[in-house]
Amino acid sequence: MKQFGDRLRDLREGRDLKQRDVANDLFISNKVLSSYERNIAFPSLDMFKKICEYYNVSADYLLQTDIKKAEDEPAADTSRLVALTPGQARLLSYYERLDRENQDAVRGLMVLYYKEQLRKQAKAKDDSRVCGSGEFS
Repeated sequence: MKQFGDRLRDLREGRDLKQRDVANDLFISNKVLSSYERNIAFPSLDMFKKICEYYNVSADYLLQTDIKKAEDEPAADTSRLVALTPGQARLLSYYERLDRENQDAVRGLMVLYYKEQLRKQAKAKDDSRVCGSGEFS
């Protein structure tokens, strides 16, 4: 499955644009755009919105997340959803003030970051198994 950076590069190449030209148009360095396209870094929410506007695509297209599926998945511990910490309540209040498009973008980013976290945890677990097996000793 293609990741964000792969789709970003496909959009640029599909329009026969040079990386430095897109970077200049977005007021970022070529190195930063390259890190996005190579899935090394992810843009801030503001930059993400600029990228969507630049290519005239939706956040859903760039993220390719199934937001409906993620929303339908129940939380592992629903009892924690009843009492929010002050920090959680503040974040939720900000989220509720966003328009629908921005709420969709935030949900998509949350799913993306969560999946990335799971990927990193699985990689770390695999790496620790390899190191613990004595293969590198």
